[in-house]
Amino acid sequence: MMQLRSYQSLPLGAKIRRSEMVIRQALEHWEDNMYVAFSGGKDSSVMLDLVWSINPNITAVFSDTGNELDSIREHVASYGDRVVWVKPKMTFWEVVDKHGWPVISKKMSDYINRCRKTKSDAVIKRHKFGLNSDGSPSPMSKIPDKWWKFVDGSIDVTNKCCGILKNDPTAEYRRQTGRFAFVGTMAGESRAREISYLNHGGCNAFDQKDPCSRPIMFWTEQDVLQYHIDKKLPMAKAYGEIKSRRGKLYCTDCQRTGCKFCLFGVHLEDGENRIQYLSRVEPESWEEFVRHGGNNVMEELGADWKPYQKPDIQQDMFDEEYEEPV
Repeated sequence: MMQLRSYQSLPLGAKIRRSEMVIRQALEHWEDNMYVAFSGGKDSSVMLDLVWSINPNITAVFSDTGNELDSIREHVASYGDRVVWVKPKMTFWEVVDKHGWPVISKKMSDYINRCRKTKSDAVIKRHKFGLNSDGSPSPMSKIPDKWWKFVDGSIDVTNKCCGILKNDPTAEYRRQTGRFAFVGTMAGESRAREISYLNHGGCNAFDQKDPCSRPIMFWTEQDVLQYHIDKKLPMAKAYGEIKSRRGKLYCTDCQRTGCKFCLFGVHLEDGENRIQYLSRVEPESWEEFVRHGGNNVMEELGADWKPYQKPDIQQDMFDEEYEEPV
């Protein structure tokens, strides 16, 4: 852990050099038999730029789920035939119809789905009360009371969406080509990724179930944005511009991009949430979401799905006039 924190505190120039070393080690280990798992996001764009600075012949692979923002797909398309597009066997709406909606989190969706389908009293006991079959506590297995309505209700829930739409197509590409992936994840994004870094050899996870290289695992969001500025590296229009406020870089529109209809964590978003954002930038996608009953799911989550109305009060003393040029 101390080593990870040490790497995360390095200046950007040192991080770039270390990432380049990680990339070279992976290319040597797998004899250049690799590809870049390219999502079209800003982190992924940085990783792709780093890899191509070492070997411009490495193929980038984009999983075209049909669930990305239009501007992400446009950004990926701007790379031309240097990016291979792979497609899932199902659309997002087919996944919803067959399996259910991705809500709350992957873990909670899995627990809810188990309880909806099980005939086992032990499973219900574990997830409703947080108790194992022997009566011992299992608090991490408990579904919070406020979400139990999804167990008893009519809305089907799933955590299979990512696997079907993203993982399966790239897994098939790996199977067909025998190549290993460069992946643009960062340890600071979640506890699970931090643990993965610590348990699987740092950036080059040669020993995990699906071996891969993660050259920017020790980077931070600020590093990614600064790299975009320094290298004048293009990014999708969904992010807006990069500006500075109180010494911190940020994007003027989306801070993060992902699957546009995914509802994991949407109930935690302040201000304009991702579905309200769709009503502004992709109204046809927003209408499609409502047609498929997404508005009902949002109401069950306690999240607003109607176009965002900005409060007519000053939220922050640091308005745009105080933003620092970058």
